Amino acid sequence: MEGPLQTSLHVCHENGQWMSELPEKLWDIPLYNLALPGSHDTMTYCLDKNSAVSGNESKLVELLNKFMPCIVRPIIMKWSITQVLTVTEQLEAGVRYLDFRIAHKANDPSMNLYFVHMVYTTVVVQDILWEVLKWLEAHPQEVVILACRNFDGLNKKLHCHLIACIKEIFQCKLCPRNKENVSELCPSRGRTGSGDRRCQVFPSSRIVSRGPVTSTADLAISAGDAFAG
Repeated sequence: MEGPLQTSLHVCHENGQWMSELPEKLWDIPLYNLALPGSHDTMTYCLDKNSAVSGNESKLVELLNKFMPCIVRPIIMKWSITQVLTVTEQLEAGVRYLDFRIAHKANDPSMNLYFVHMVYTTVVVQDILWEVLKWLEAHPQEVVILACRNFDGLNKKLHCHLIACIKEIFQCKLCPRNKENVSELCPSRGRTGSGDRRCQVFPSSRIVSRGPVTSTADLAISAGDAFAG
C-alpha cells in the first residue's frame, strides 16, 4: 500500500516545467499576479536531531530540552519538521517560493550559516544555494523566489557575507529590480532580455506574500535564468 511519502515522491517530478508551459496570454503579466506555489520552512527535511536549540527559542524550551531531552527533543523534532522532500524535489514538484530561515550558531567561530526551525539543519546555506543553481541551470525557463528571513545570530558582517554568497553563486541569474513580467524573466521563450545584468537584492516588500512576516530585516532574492538568449 502506498503511503503519503511514497505518493509525494511519485509526483515530485511532474511539475518541474510548469512555468515554461504557461499560455502566451500570461507571459506579459507581472510575476506577483501569478499564484506561485511555495513551501513553508523549506529546509526542515534536514534538521539535525543532535543540534542545540536555536537561541531564538524561549528559555523555558531551552531548560526543558536540557533537563528532559528524552521527552522534549522528540516533541521539538515532530513540531519543527514541515517538509519531507529535498529542495530539488520540491522544485521538481512545482514549488517556486522557497522559505529560507537562516541563522548562525551561537559560539561558532566560523562564517558557516545554517537553516533553522527551533533547531539547526545538517547542511549549510551555501550548499543549498549551489543546489538551487544547479536546478535552475537545468530549467532555464523557470523562476524561483528565495525568501530569506529570520537571520538569527547574524551580525552585519555575516549578513553581508550571506548577500555576497548569493551574488557570487547566482551572478546574472539574479533578476534586476525592474524585471517583473514572465517574458522578461524568461527571455528564452524567444524574446531577448535587456542589458541590465546587475545582481539585485531587495526587501521582501517587493514580493507579495500571504504568509506572516515577523522581521523587518527580511529580504527576498528572485532568481531565474532571466538573461539567456
